[in-house]
Amino acid sequence: MQRTVTFGLLLTLAASTALAAPAGEKLFREKCAMCHKVKGAGGILGPDLSRIGASVNEKALREQLVNPKKKNPASTMPSFKGLPATELDALVAYLKGLR
Repeated sequence: MQRTVTFGLLLTLAASTALAAPAGEKLFREKCAMCHKVKGAGGILGPDLSRIGASVNEKALREQLVNPKKKNPASTMPSFKGLPATELDALVAYLKGLR
């Protein structure tokens, strides 16, 4: 029974992450692509994020979005602390999927 519940929870989490990624991609295009490039498209002010999901975990991605000056005090990246939690989750899911 415990395995069934655990498996069900994992499937639910995977499905919600998969559904969040398209919304996150839209947010990325609206809020990030003017400075960041992904797969050859986008700005050049910030780093290319085409493979960010392969090297940075979700917690660090979220921290960078909410508090970009923590890691780099000279950063010109704006904070996304004011984004609703669902939008922040979607953006993190999209970035995590970039490999």
